[in-house]
Amino acid sequence: MTALGIKRQARSLGYSTTKVGSEELTLTRDPNLGNALSGKVAGVSVAGNATGSTGSSRVVIRGNASLTGNNQPLYVIDGVPFDNTNQGSAGQWGGLDQGDGLSNINADDIADIQVLKGAAASALYGYRGGNGAILITTKSGRRGQPVSVEVNENLTFNSIYDYRDWQKSYGLGLEGQKPTTQNAAIQGESNSWGAYLDGSDAVNFKGDTYKYNYVDNWDKFYKTGVTSTTSASLSGSSQNIVYRFGASYNKEKSILPNASNRQLGFNTNTTYYIFKNFSATVTGNYTEDHSKGRANLSDGNGNTNASLMYRGNSFDVEWLKGTSAGWGTNLDGSEMIGGNNVYFNNPYWLQYRKTNNMNRNRLTGSITLKWDITDWLYLQGAVMHDGYEYDFKQVQPIGAAADPKGWMTEYSKKFHENNYNFLLGFNKAFGDWSVSATFGGNKMHNIFKIYTPSDGGRPFVVDGLWSVNNIAANGQRPGKKLSQYKVNSLYGTVDLGWKNQLFLNLTGRNDWFSTLSDNNNSYFYPSATLSWVFTDTMRKLLPEWFDFGKLRLGYAFASNGTEAYQNLLLYKLNDYNVDGRQTITVDNNDRYPNPDLKPVHISEFEVGLNLSFLRGRLNFDMAYYSKKTKDDICFISTSSTSGYGSKVANIGKINNNGFEFMVDAYPVKTKDFTWNTTLNFAYNNSKVKNLGDGVKRISVEGGSSRNGNVTIYQIVGKPYAEIVGNRYKRNADGQLLLKNGLPQAGDQDVLGNAVYKWTGGWRNSFTYKGFNLGFLIDFKFGAKIFSGTNYQLYYYGMHKNTLNGRTPENPAGSIVAQGIDEVTGQPNTTAVTSQDYYRAICNANIAEEFVYSADFIKLRELSFGYTFPKKFLEPLKYVKGLSVSFVARNLWTIMKHTPNIDPESAINNTNAQGLELNGYPATRNIGFNINVKF
Repeated sequence: MTALGIKRQARSLGYSTTKVGSEELTLTRDPNLGNALSGKVAGVSVAGNATGSTGSSRVVIRGNASLTGNNQPLYVIDGVPFDNTNQGSAGQWGGLDQGDGLSNINADDIADIQVLKGAAASALYGYRGGNGAILITTKSGRRGQPVSVEVNENLTFNSIYDYRDWQKSYGLGLEGQKPTTQNAAIQGESNSWGAYLDGSDAVNFKGDTYKYNYVDNWDKFYKTGVTSTTSASLSGSSQNIVYRFGASYNKEKSILPNASNRQLGFNTNTTYYIFKNFSATVTGNYTEDHSKGRANLSDGNGNTNASLMYRGNSFDVEWLKGTSAGWGTNLDGSEMIGGNNVYFNNPYWLQYRKTNNMNRNRLTGSITLKWDITDWLYLQGAVMHDGYEYDFKQVQPIGAAADPKGWMTEYSKKFHENNYNFLLGFNKAFGDWSVSATFGGNKMHNIFKIYTPSDGGRPFVVDGLWSVNNIAANGQRPGKKLSQYKVNSLYGTVDLGWKNQLFLNLTGRNDWFSTLSDNNNSYFYPSATLSWVFTDTMRKLLPEWFDFGKLRLGYAFASNGTEAYQNLLLYKLNDYNVDGRQTITVDNNDRYPNPDLKPVHISEFEVGLNLSFLRGRLNFDMAYYSKKTKDDICFISTSSTSGYGSKVANIGKINNNGFEFMVDAYPVKTKDFTWNTTLNFAYNNSKVKNLGDGVKRISVEGGSSRNGNVTIYQIVGKPYAEIVGNRYKRNADGQLLLKNGLPQAGDQDVLGNAVYKWTGGWRNSFTYKGFNLGFLIDFKFGAKIFSGTNYQLYYYGMHKNTLNGRTPENPAGSIVAQGIDEVTGQPNTTAVTSQDYYRAICNANIAEEFVYSADFIKLRELSFGYTFPKKFLEPLKYVKGLSVSFVARNLWTIMKHTPNIDPESAINNTNAQGLELNGYPATRNIGFNINVKF
């Protein structure tokens, strides 16, 4: 299957594509289909995020092609473009990751996934093809197939993979003192700069006496999560129809209390043969998705994970349960907190009182009519739809420490996209020559609406009624937004083949955009590929064990399109009058539009090689590519006198070069035992070439850290996404320059790059009679990450490094740092406390200390199962197949360099990679899978 659903011989393809079978997705499954691709396809980088199991994924193919725009591929389900927009993400000031579209796809309904890697493979998608495409084909019935029923149950238990390795020797308190009064306990709530933990008496924030020992609050608060996915399908065929209907129910109990997700889904892929040469195919995927209790991320008010992390080592989180209801409340119903920081929340309050609920209904489907006019000519037309309704409500009730009068955010998103297309196809042989051609067109129209009754509206009038009608009239903050986007397209292909061994493929697509000016809205995207099966040409010269060899060449143009309303001034009605007249102001998000805006332009050259030896037991797939982006849409700072903070401009240029390698082998293949091993790896190197005249760098939207003064920049002459922050202040010899015995911040500098250069995976599967064993090792190298969590662990005295200088006899510690006194120019002799020293690093925002290698090697998947032989099932009259498997995911991190955190801990799935702070703990998922066929 290739772009636009056009079927071609694999040997004729002049570009790289990889197929992932359903069996690789269903056993050790991930709730998000994007994450399930990690380590499976060369050149596909899947960035893990610390956003929980219902969070979003970030999938990038062959590097980031846009400096500020979308870098994820196009997803297509049974030919229908599928919107994978993230419904919310965290940034510098927090936020919720509310998931993307890929969590709405049930793995049991997937037949296979085809990954179109380069522009040559996806050029027929035109303005959407610049980042590659992932084609998802759902299961269908087969002609001649009897009625069959399949039931699958996948159940996993999700426990925290605890990466914490902090000090447990010193407890809550400041300057080496344990709290002996209620006030001291309140002042030292988050700090572990206290005395040595010796089991003696201390006083907590309630004034109660307790034993001064280490307390593991994760054990007390987090739960073992449970995920259950039950699927059933009915498939078969008759004389005129081939059908499959599927249903699924997924339910997850989170590791956070009072947090859960459930999803009900229905799927069909059915073809009805109206006449011998005329058929109608109906595909559909409908889901109902409900979740509650997601935690905020980063440093935002409402981050349950942060409220557990930064408690003094002797603080017992169960003190915060409050009243008998255990909701973290005082007797008057207000939030109980353990210190004097009203933004440092009670985790029980966050999970039981500050609520958030999401409901989503989604339908993706198509109706396709196909007429086989002759055996070499066909005509088809399709109507396609993808759409959802997404409702979200978050309530901060009356009594919150930071918001005593409460607030509420509530909105409804409605998205739908319709595509109407036709395709005329021709395929005929003329002696040694074969000719295939297609011509088609598409009309796309999508509409996105947001209705917001309350955007953080406050205050509530009366307690207990969480409705916009209970918010003071002047604080409701309603809103409504509407966005429309239309594209009309014509496209065609020509395939020439000679003796089934030399193939030339030409494609072209022209898109007309509604989002561009009338005199500048037409763009053409061509491609050309060549495929030569040289083993057929030189068969007599090659040994028998050399089965197959193919050389590929391709060159193509594609794009990422544009967003709506970037080329005209927009206006909004204000909620106030002047001299009795309605007022109107510009509403372009502080950006000056560009009337001459163009789509991003992406060109890519690719050369590749396929080799097969020993009757298919040793296979290679290799590729080199060079991808160039120009006219990237960037937002450039402008003079304040313009009235705008930035302007929209086509000035970005970035290059990506790399190679991909895959080897698939069967070292052992006998009647009873088979060992299949597949290794893939890829390298990508990027370089920012231009950001406009005189512009040397631009910041990535959302790429500023909450602490440490770190920013992700695109810098001319550097790779994509550089981490920029302060280094230590040093002299010319590299020695620390100290002031009063404390380190100082030097200049801002590039501290590393946020994007992995090397990615790969090693999959092995073993079968012996009915037994099967499989595992996948996933690895990435070449990226750095700034850890805001470790920054805060330093500040609060919890990091192991803060043990330096502290002893049971002198818990305040004494450090004489090695370095030069900046004033005297002599070696430092000034002693400071451990608290003063390590807090100085944080207060000076010396980010260099907290930038780590994000390299890792993980045992990503493991399964061990047994398929019962048919003779065993004969007494069970209606059972045609039965298999049972032990399954595990994220079982073991074999290598990493990030203390206390998972290296895959980005706070969101945007371009602002390389930042980490207070995300969800990673989980290890262990369970079983049962499959029964009737």
